[in-house]
Amino acid sequence: MTDMTKIWTFDQLLQQRAADEDQTPLLAFPKTRRGITDYDPIPGASLNRFVDGAVKCLIRKGFPPVHEEVVVGVCAPTDLDYLVTIFALIRLGYTAFQLSPRLAPSAVRELLESVQQKHDRHALLYARDDTTFHQKLGVLRNLGLEVQPIATRDEYDSPQHTEAPTFHVEGYDYTKVHYQRCLILHSSGSTGLPKPIYYDHQKLMAFGLYAQDATAFITLPFSHALGMSSYMQAIHKRKTIYAMSGYVPQTHDTVTAAITAANPEIVWTVPYVLKLLAEKQDGIDAIRSRRFVSSGGSKLPDELGDMLTDAGVHIGMQFGSTETGLIMSSAYRPREDKAWNYLRPPPHVIPYIMFEPLDGEKHECIILDGHRGKIMSNSDDPPNSWRTSDLFVPHPTISNAWKFVGRMDDRITLLNGEKVLPLSIEGRIKNHPLVREAVVFGIDREVPGLMLFRALGTSHWEDQQFLDQVWPTIEHANSHAEAFSQIIREMIVIIPEDVECPLTDKSSIKRGHVYREFAPIIDATYATAGSANKTSSLQLTVPELEDWILRTVRSQGYNIEDVNTQFFAVGMDSLKAIHLRALILKHIDLGGHESDCASMIVFDCGNVERLAKRLYAIRAGNCTGDKQDWVMNTIKVLLHKYSEFPENLNRIDSSPSTSWSNEKVIILTGATGFLGAHLLAALVEANSVRKVYAFMRPGSDDCQPPEVRLESALQDKGFIIPLDKVVPLYTDITQDHFGLRPTTLYKTMLSEVTHIIHCAWAVNFAIDISAFEPQLLGLHNLLAFSIQTEQHARLLFCSSIGVAQSTKGPATIASAPLPSFEACSPMGYAQSKLIGERMVESATKYGANATVLRIGQIIPGRRRGTKLWNPTEALPLMIRSARKGSVGALPIMDTGRDAVDWIEADTLADTILQLAGISQATGSTELVYNLVNPRGFSWKDELLPVLQRAGLEFDVVPWLEWLERLESSSEDARVNPSRKLLGFWRKQTQREGGLVFDTAAAEAGSMALRGAVRVVDGSLLVEMAEAWSQHECEQNARVA
Repeated sequence: MTDMTKIWTFDQLLQQRAADEDQTPLLAFPKTRRGITDYDPIPGASLNRFVDGAVKCLIRKGFPPVHEEVVVGVCAPTDLDYLVTIFALIRLGYTAFQLSPRLAPSAVRELLESVQQKHDRHALLYARDDTTFHQKLGVLRNLGLEVQPIATRDEYDSPQHTEAPTFHVEGYDYTKVHYQRCLILHSSGSTGLPKPIYYDHQKLMAFGLYAQDATAFITLPFSHALGMSSYMQAIHKRKTIYAMSGYVPQTHDTVTAAITAANPEIVWTVPYVLKLLAEKQDGIDAIRSRRFVSSGGSKLPDELGDMLTDAGVHIGMQFGSTETGLIMSSAYRPREDKAWNYLRPPPHVIPYIMFEPLDGEKHECIILDGHRGKIMSNSDDPPNSWRTSDLFVPHPTISNAWKFVGRMDDRITLLNGEKVLPLSIEGRIKNHPLVREAVVFGIDREVPGLMLFRALGTSHWEDQQFLDQVWPTIEHANSHAEAFSQIIREMIVIIPEDVECPLTDKSSIKRGHVYREFAPIIDATYATAGSANKTSSLQLTVPELEDWILRTVRSQGYNIEDVNTQFFAVGMDSLKAIHLRALILKHIDLGGHESDCASMIVFDCGNVERLAKRLYAIRAGNCTGDKQDWVMNTIKVLLHKYSEFPENLNRIDSSPSTSWSNEKVIILTGATGFLGAHLLAALVEANSVRKVYAFMRPGSDDCQPPEVRLESALQDKGFIIPLDKVVPLYTDITQDHFGLRPTTLYKTMLSEVTHIIHCAWAVNFAIDISAFEPQLLGLHNLLAFSIQTEQHARLLFCSSIGVAQSTKGPATIASAPLPSFEACSPMGYAQSKLIGERMVESATKYGANATVLRIGQIIPGRRRGTKLWNPTEALPLMIRSARKGSVGALPIMDTGRDAVDWIEADTLADTILQLAGISQATGSTELVYNLVNPRGFSWKDELLPVLQRAGLEFDVVPWLEWLERLESSSEDARVNPSRKLLGFWRKQTQREGGLVFDTAAAEAGSMALRGAVRVVDGSLLVEMAEAWSQHECEQNARVA
């Protein structure tokens, strides 16, 4: 017989809370997604009713009750819908696996497979409103996952559920279920694939043993152990826990307002949020009167904790893990005890915790068998124990009080046995605005080294210039480190800004991953730091260097044909490029001139031939050639190479056709990009279009069908459109017949294609002009194809106004070919676009019906697609700096940059279709069109006031003052990402006179452009600002 006088399961606990006479609210989330202080208190009876309604929703979705372990993944920001769905799964008998949204789709699949022992079904529930997650949906489905949205309040809080009988399972033996798994969390994955951490009902009930009898406020997600335990404590003790919505960004202002409105006795949070609160006095005031403010999840810097303690805040650090539960705290010490960073085990833990001496004062914390919070073991010494790998030092006078100083897997043991603790060194250096991440290395080496990952917008500095900027901060870090831990300048390696540093969900470094991934760079740093390894360096001639480079690149798996093949063209990325440089430094004699071997020398040279010559010149001390001369010579070679075309053998009339037909057949390249998605949506809407061939380059996942990849990309950009007109194809336009097999499809295209819109292009500002040759070859093949088509197909080449950005103002840029490359931006990207324009002009002399579309700054449209303007671009980052907690100001532009001509993506797409003669009876046949918004506006007099009326509160200041404010603003990139572009903004020159792009020809041929509205009119900018905030909330939810 089941003993019903005892609560055995979490679901029983929920039912008991529903039956309690005391209906004190258990949870309080904001009523709305964007809410901060509009808390909606949920008592036990309501929560139980919601869970019952969600059970019925899940049954309708195909999740019937189960009596054996079946795992269902859940991936969403923490809010009421998320918790109710998880509790409903538990009521149905499922085990809810809370998966981080930051996991790669393949890792999600692997984790679900690893825990699903008896069933082939792999289901994942996600949040409909989590727009960032949508980009993964297609990939997840293609991997065989069943993906469905979680239950939402309009589904589970419905009158039909209130009137229907409550859910009940007959013959439920709670005593047996007591030991069954019901919840899974996972580790951070710092050493590989995250590991599942299991909780049964017994463990969830154990949270009541040390639950706080106090109201609380929490910023942690339910998917982290400390967050989950805090929610559980509230339910056990019938004390309200107030929570921030996972869709609201955690900033100083939002967190301060949320805490003040909740007025809790306890605050559960993380060091990052405490840093935000400490930025201003009102944040400190909001937490000063609390019983204690608990911080966990990562190390709180001593300086910040001391400052808050001195200000009267009672900091209570919590220490534990998913595997052990809470094991130590400093929250319960007397307020007069200022040793906030020395943790003490509570009485029920003391018998099960030991500290094993290591070196010096450092001890490893070990949890012994018998501790009720321990849910797994990893050692038999002592038997059935959990070795945490966490390092502590004891307080000099307080008994059994311990300060966390790092982890064993963080320690770097040098060759002489000295042990470097890198966290404090890295933390101080990461505070520099030009540094994205800092990683100390040196295991089994004589001295430690340092990798500096550049922040965005720092690529204009040479490596040594960049290091000069950061060096004072490194010296400061050295001054706080032991002598053997200090970093010397020769042991620092600069990592380009587009190379990612492997991080966990908590934004801590995956140290093991970093050391493995960057091993060649680390090896090369030591090889070049002294002379020990230089005796075996190779002194090679240019032909020998070419042979060595070819063999080395091929050994890395790249199919490089000859010395002229572009590195970028064979798939080499920035990380592999610096790996190749590392091998060069390790094996090739550079005559002591290693500093001339720049971090991006591989991409700077572009191919084997040029790299070999550069290396030979470096060794000879003769590396002073004029790069600009080389750039112009390369441009001339590429122009000559790709400006000849075959004659049109099928053409009868050489004049371009603009006749109207409702049988248009289109080739569209770049359909997965921002503009391409808008073009595809417009083409699908057009009655005159019969078919669209959507060309896409194959991705790394070759098994993903092209239609799945296309659908996923469209969903990510806010499009759900019918694809019955669309033929998605994996193609390689650099190959004969576009790489299509069989070639009959190519022949069919020759006979039926009427238009080609080419907007696919590599967007990489770190590579030089030579690396864009594959793009030029692809354009050449498309132009040659258009000349041979039976329908005399019209080709429209999407160029960029960057081709004229170096023109001295004031000036008007005509809708005509540019006379020289002097007006072109110096970036390889813009230079390649201008070469493309010249190729189009040349092709028309061979009979091509082709046009250049010189496109300006594109922003989201009003009628189609997402309102999210890429938040990592420079202009969105500048506008977002107006927020409190960031700069709180926006600059006045000089007269040369005050005029703004942004064009909306849907207007641009419609314009292109009209100029092409696709969506209107006649097209236009000019060679060049400038496509910017003809109705511009003033940055100072119109944009800034509109943003202020939209609710942004900021100062308007001169450009130089804005730069000064940006430099002195918060260094936290999560709150103030604009600061990472400080170097980029400093580089911007003030233009004396503006550039005006003449749009008369385009307006004459397009009603859409003639009717274009000003961006500042209407609500578009407000919607874009809301989209940025929504995106930021989702990103914060992933790293909280």
